[in-house]
Amino acid sequence: MIRAARFVGAALMTLGATAASAECDGGRATRMAAALEDGFGVQYWGEGYDADTLAAAPHGLLIVEAARIGAPDSADGHEVLFTPDEMRRINHDGARPVLVYLNLTEVEPWRDYWPDDGSTPVWVGPETASGDKLAAFWRPEWEALLRDRVRRLLATGADGLFLDDALNYFAAGSMAPGGSGAPADVPGAARTLMALVQSVASEARTIDCDALIVMNNGVFLGRDAGPASAGAFRAVTDAVDGILVEDALGGADHPDLHAALTEDWSVAGVPILTIDYAGAGAAVALADRARRRGYRPYIVPNGAFSQLFLSRPLTR
Repeated sequence: MIRAARFVGAALMTLGATAASAECDGGRATRMAAALEDGFGVQYWGEGYDADTLAAAPHGLLIVEAARIGAPDSADGHEVLFTPDEMRRINHDGARPVLVYLNLTEVEPWRDYWPDDGSTPVWVGPETASGDKLAAFWRPEWEALLRDRVRRLLATGADGLFLDDALNYFAAGSMAPGGSGAPADVPGAARTLMALVQSVASEARTIDCDALIVMNNGVFLGRDAGPASAGAFRAVTDAVDGILVEDALGGADHPDLHAALTEDWSVAGVPILTIDYAGAGAAVALADRARRRGYRPYIVPNGAFSQLFLSRPLTR
């Protein structure tokens, strides 16, 4: 039995959220644009990681870890998530969007979705050359687990999701196929990932039809899937409210990257958020370079996400 199944109460909480969101204003793009005017910030744990500290942050949009305490560090082996009251404080009673972390393609040892009996679930995939442990994101069991997790995460009152590690479709598609339904190549893996993004987005918007969703990396997703999947890629760009690119002006800086961001994502109206790494002396110039390209930057001086930084003066 997967521990996540114990959280029936959290899933039932979403019934009220669904009813409350029956009337949607359809203003996701407007809300995202307004939030990004005051910049965004990213924090996963760290010293003083609590609702009051996050509530005091001035950023217009926050991307955070919903679990204050990971499963291995808690008293009962379950993640301790922010409560709805805490999330209301963090998102300023809904005035400031807060997106919570969900990994699309990697298994994480600090989650409580692991079986109690120590068995290896069918949704555990291969290990990449860099040592990342992939989920078998092509299997229905992993999709079901993610959809269950979406319900739990949004029951906290978060405003949406941050979908991490989308780029792992390329790693999976580059490997020799292994296991039931594993993609045979990169185009197949890209198509599988696009379907998963749409499934997760659909689950989120069943709970909150105005839920905001930002996907991390996967810039070449549509191109790798191929021309025959143009319609599916359009569905992805319609489903997400932003794409984030790490190291966009550093290690990932390449004309092909910026061309894909412009021609595939910006043209579809998807805001481009970037994270780059620089010390205080270079942060302003790096942020300005990103803005000149039309991106929304976040500069992390120390390469860690254990605290929040400001990448621009506030305008409001």
